[in-house]
Amino acid sequence: MDNSPLAELGTGIIELKLEKNTRNRILVTKTGYEPVIKEYPKSIKWDKNQTVSLENRLVEITTEPYDAEIYVDGRMVGTKQINLIIGKDRFLNVEVKKPGFAPESKTYYNSPDRETPPTKDYFELKDRAVRLEVIPADGDVSVNGVTVGKGNQDVRVPLGDCVTVNVTREGFVEYTKVFCNKPDTDPEPPVRESARLEDRLVKITSQPDDAVIEIGGKRVGVGSYDLKVPKNACVEVRVSKDGYIRYVKNYCNQANMQEPPTTDFIEMAVDEAYSSSISSDLANVRITIPVDSTYSAEEAWRILSSIVTRYFDILETVDFNTGYLTTSWQVENFQSSVIRTRVIVSSGGNSDQLAYSVKLVSQEAYLDGQNPVTVKDDEKFEDWERILKRYEGLVQEIQARIQ
Repeated sequence: MDNSPLAELGTGIIELKLEKNTRNRILVTKTGYEPVIKEYPKSIKWDKNQTVSLENRLVEITTEPYDAEIYVDGRMVGTKQINLIIGKDRFLNVEVKKPGFAPESKTYYNSPDRETPPTKDYFELKDRAVRLEVIPADGDVSVNGVTVGKGNQDVRVPLGDCVTVNVTREGFVEYTKVFCNKPDTDPEPPVRESARLEDRLVKITSQPDDAVIEIGGKRVGVGSYDLKVPKNACVEVRVSKDGYIRYVKNYCNQANMQEPPTTDFIEMAVDEAYSSSISSDLANVRITIPVDSTYSAEEAWRILSSIVTRYFDILETVDFNTGYLTTSWQVENFQSSVIRTRVIVSSGGNSDQLAYSVKLVSQEAYLDGQNPVTVKDDEKFEDWERILKRYEGLVQEIQARIQ
């Protein structure tokens, strides 16, 4: 064989006539083997019998997509199609890769105790791959509920299927994303996806365990709640229960603020205002008390006034002619709130019978720990459905004495 056209000489065994002034080259081929070229110059004396062995295997490898890269033992050797030569008693690892696709790999052996390599092999990349970039880098990644590792991952999305990816880390709101590889119905998945855990998560529990947890005036839980604090935001949480001091706290997820805790146990303190009072349906309502006809107006007014002054030190307004009396506010300070109490008396009933309307006003103003509250801060006080114990007998005593 030289530069002249190839001519087939035979199969298996041939007789080769050596000619002068040529290299007498021959090409020995067999499908699945690397071709061997031998030269027999006539100037050399050769044994009459020459053996040519085809030992290296040859695999024709093609790929789809056509621009997928073909790697042999980690070295990129081409795209679309290559001829893989496997030396005798050796093996080679082939991997086909393309960004956005799950790689495919295979090992080819040229050993008598191993599977004979094919003459041709075809790699088709069908499954997609999403490079998941996880921030923070130690986030735990799971695919379809199975943990696959921490930090950045290559997520395989089989053809015709969808996968659910979750990224979790203590103290952060979970990241969840579904990727689908359904070319006929869904857009193709991204090559890269950033899984940023930015919103914070605070697991709140309270003692007592039936305290009400509120956000923005809306009840969100009882005893426990998983609070989500969005990036660059603050969330105010209120925890309340009758008999305990109301707990208010802001949780912020901002660069210039202390980061929120992963868990927060709220042990509520007993409210002395609650233990020093009773629930009463007489609070903040007008109670009409008819006067017994055996009393004159002067006698009834004197009795009523004397009862009120035993509970209240200062009378703000007293007018017998109109039957109007008001006391000054009496203030009681507690750790969590300020309670103010007063009595308002006015004439009531019909013209045929003397009567007085008595209203025991009981109001509460919460303390926020920052701004003080005075008795004159009307806008901070709200009607309280309780009465301090020191005033609980006032209305009943008036009823008992003049009715």
